Amino acid sequence: MTNPTAEINAFIENSRKITEPVARLQALSARTFERFARYGYEVAGDYLNLSIAALHAASQAKDAPELLKKQAELANAYFEKQTQRSQDFLKLAGEAQADVTSWIDQASTEFTSRATKAAKAA
Repeated sequence: MTNPTAEINAFIENSRKITEPVARLQALSARTFERFARYGYEVAGDYLNLSIAALHAASQAKDAPELLKKQAELANAYFEKQTQRSQDFLKLAGEAQADVTSWIDQASTEFTSRATKAAKAA
Protein backbone atom coordinates (compact mmCIF):
# COMPACT_ATOMS: atom_id res chain seq x y z
CA MET A 1 0.00 0.00 0.00
CA THR A 2 1.30 3.44 -0.89
CA ASN A 3 1.50 6.46 1.39
CA PRO A 4 -0.53 9.28 -0.23
CA THR A 5 0.99 11.96 1.99
CA ALA A 6 4.53 10.98 1.04
CA GLU A 7 3.59 10.89 -2.65
CA ILE A 8 1.98 14.35 -2.47
CA ASN A 9 4.99 15.73 -0.62
CA ALA A 10 7.32 14.23 -3.22
CA PHE A 11 5.21 15.69 -6.02
CA ILE A 12 5.24 19.14 -4.40
CA GLU A 13 9.00 18.97 -3.83
CA ASN A 14 9.66 17.91 -7.42
CA SER A 15 7.37 20.64 -8.73
CA ARG A 16 9.23 23.21 -6.65
CA LYS A 17 12.58 21.97 -7.97
CA ILE A 18 11.35 22.14 -11.54
CA THR A 19 9.93 25.65 -11.28
CA GLU A 20 12.77 27.13 -9.23
CA PRO A 21 14.99 28.01 -12.24
CA VAL A 22 12.04 29.63 -14.00
CA ALA A 23 11.27 31.73 -10.93
CA ARG A 24 14.92 32.85 -10.79
CA LEU A 25 14.78 33.78 -14.48
CA GLN A 26 11.61 35.79 -13.92
CA ALA A 27 13.22 37.68 -11.03
CA LEU A 28 16.31 38.29 -13.16
CA SER A 29 14.16 39.53 -16.04
CA ALA A 30 12.17 41.87 -13.81
CA ARG A 31 15.33 43.32 -12.27
CA THR A 32 16.93 43.81 -15.69
CA PHE A 33 13.77 45.40 -17.12
CA GLU A 34 13.63 47.80 -14.19
CA ARG A 35 17.26 48.81 -14.68
CA PHE A 36 16.74 49.49 -18.39
CA ALA A 37 13.50 51.37 -17.68
CA ARG A 38 15.32 53.59 -15.18
CA TYR A 39 18.03 54.18 -17.78
CA GLY A 40 15.42 55.22 -20.36
CA TYR A 41 13.79 57.50 -17.81
CA GLU A 42 17.14 59.19 -17.11
CA VAL A 43 17.82 59.69 -20.84
CA ALA A 44 14.35 61.17 -21.34
CA GLY A 45 14.95 63.47 -18.36
CA ASP A 46 18.22 64.65 -19.89
CA TYR A 47 16.45 65.48 -23.15
CA LEU A 48 13.68 67.31 -21.30
CA ASN A 49 16.26 69.34 -19.37
CA LEU A 50 18.01 70.22 -22.64
CA SER A 51 14.73 71.36 -24.16
CA ILE A 52 13.87 73.52 -21.16
CA ALA A 53 17.37 75.02 -21.07
CA ALA A 54 17.18 75.79 -24.81
CA LEU A 55 13.83 77.54 -24.37
CA HIS A 56 15.19 79.48 -21.44
CA ALA A 57 18.26 80.50 -23.46
CA ALA A 58 16.04 81.62 -26.35
CA SER A 59 13.95 83.78 -24.06
CA GLN A 60 16.99 85.32 -22.35
CA ALA A 61 19.18 85.94 -25.41
CA LYS A 62 19.68 89.53 -26.49
CA ASP A 63 20.82 88.74 -30.04
CA ALA A 64 21.31 85.80 -32.41
CA PRO A 65 25.08 85.22 -31.84
CA GLU A 66 24.55 85.03 -28.08
CA LEU A 67 21.68 82.57 -28.59
CA LEU A 68 23.74 80.40 -30.93
CA LYS A 69 26.65 80.39 -28.50
CA LYS A 70 24.42 79.34 -25.60
CA GLN A 71 22.72 76.65 -27.68
CA ALA A 72 26.11 75.28 -28.74
CA GLU A 73 27.20 75.12 -25.09
CA LEU A 74 23.99 73.33 -24.14
CA ALA A 75 24.35 70.88 -27.03
CA ASN A 76 27.96 70.09 -26.13
CA ALA A 77 27.03 69.46 -22.50
CA TYR A 78 24.12 67.28 -23.60
CA PHE A 79 26.25 65.21 -25.98
CA GLU A 80 28.92 64.71 -23.32
CA LYS A 81 26.26 63.48 -20.92
CA GLN A 82 24.80 61.18 -23.56
CA THR A 83 28.25 59.77 -24.27
CA GLN A 84 28.45 58.82 -20.60
CA ARG A 85 24.92 57.44 -20.78
CA SER A 86 25.85 55.24 -23.74
CA GLN A 87 28.77 53.85 -21.74
CA ASP A 88 26.37 53.20 -18.87
CA PHE A 89 24.04 51.42 -21.29
CA LEU A 90 26.84 49.16 -22.47
CA LYS A 91 27.67 48.39 -18.85
CA LEU A 92 24.02 47.52 -18.14
CA ALA A 93 23.87 45.30 -21.21
CA GLY A 94 27.07 43.52 -20.20
CA GLU A 95 25.79 42.94 -16.68
CA ALA A 96 22.49 41.61 -18.01
CA GLN A 97 24.33 39.26 -20.36
CA ALA A 98 26.54 38.04 -17.50
CA ASP A 99 23.47 37.45 -15.31
CA VAL A 100 21.73 35.42 -18.02
CA THR A 101 24.88 33.42 -18.70
CA SER A 102 25.21 32.68 -14.99
CA TRP A 103 21.57 31.61 -14.85
CA ILE A 104 22.01 29.29 -17.84
CA ASP A 105 25.12 27.74 -16.32
CA GLN A 106 23.43 27.22 -12.97
CA ALA A 107 20.23 25.82 -14.47
CA SER A 108 22.10 23.43 -16.75
CA THR A 109 24.27 22.24 -13.85
CA GLU A 110 21.18 21.57 -11.73
CA PHE A 111 19.46 19.78 -14.60
CA THR A 112 22.51 17.64 -15.30
CA SER A 113 22.88 16.64 -11.66
CA ARG A 114 19.19 15.72 -11.39
CA ALA A 115 19.32 13.76 -14.62
CA THR A 116 22.42 11.89 -13.40
CA LYS A 117 20.74 11.06 -10.08
CA ALA A 118 17.60 9.87 -11.88
CA ALA A 119 19.66 7.70 -14.24
CA LYS A 120 21.53 6.11 -11.33
CA ALA A 121 18.31 5.52 -9.40
CA ALA A 122 16.66 3.80 -12.36
